[in-house]
Amino acid sequence: MTAEQLQREQDLGAPKEDLTPYAGQWVALREGYVVASDLSAVALRAQERVSSTDTLMPIPASPGGTFIL
Repeated sequence: MTAEQLQREQDLGAPKEDLTPYAGQWVALREGYVVASDLSAVALRAQERVSSTDTLMPIPASPGGTFIL
């Protein structure tokens, strides 16, 4: 895989919309857009509309919040 292909793949998971409404939740991103959200990463991954290639990302409940995964 070339550096350009790797960068393009990483860009597909970068958020392209405001994630503030999802504070305290997990979101599934596809091409940078939210396709689903849930309070649990496990429940989110189980949703039909979430693909195995989607990026799952926790959204902090408050600005500057910390997640321990």
